[in-house]
Amino acid sequence: MDIIFLLIYAFVMILIVIFGVMALAYVWLKPVLPYLTAKLQKKDILLVLGKDGRLRMIPAKYSSGMYTSSDPPYSFLQRVPKAYRFGDVQSVLVHDGWGIVVDPDMLETLHELNEKGYTTYDELEEALDKGEIKKSDVVRIHAFKDIDIDILLQYVSEPQPSSIKAHLEESYASFVDEYYGLHPENKGSNMNVALILMAAGAVVAVVIGSNWMGMW
Repeated sequence: MDIIFLLIYAFVMILIVIFGVMALAYVWLKPVLPYLTAKLQKKDILLVLGKDGRLRMIPAKYSSGMYTSSDPPYSFLQRVPKAYRFGDVQSVLVHDGWGIVVDPDMLETLHELNEKGYTTYDELEEALDKGEIKKSDVVRIHAFKDIDIDILLQYVSEPQPSSIKAHLEESYASFVDEYYGLHPENKGSNMNVALILMAAGAVVAVVIGSNWMGMW
């Protein structure tokens, strides 16, 4: 009986040690677990600079210039193509203000222009028309980075019809796939409906883009 008791006691102690090591490993590895998750799920990573001064890694799915995450639910439209290689995973650096992620370089560039007296997009356009600022000019941010005015204009301008069309088509394709998954017996019978929806989305994108371009 004493031997059985000792074996049970030893087994319980081993379990306690194992769970303790696992808990300690989780605490130590918690900051890099999102990287492992992104790598296993074949996702990219949002490197989020928070207002609290913390840097977090959030796995995100990339598609058609859009990064989306589920926890927390972020959506980041990459207007200026710029990414970094973090280990084996592609990543982008973003700033989280109040639950909305933006490009930190563009944000600081806007702050610099604000200090120079350009507080609205119209004022910036007026300065460009008067020749006070040129698209080839740069705004100096940090101590090691310059941002072209032309790049800033691309970032703050309205989305182009092509990008809207791409997102609409992707949404419709995803909707059709999910519908067929729920109703496989209807596969093929509603293809015309999907094509009509995609065509309508394309028309909407062109109309919206034409209106925006007419505002310039």
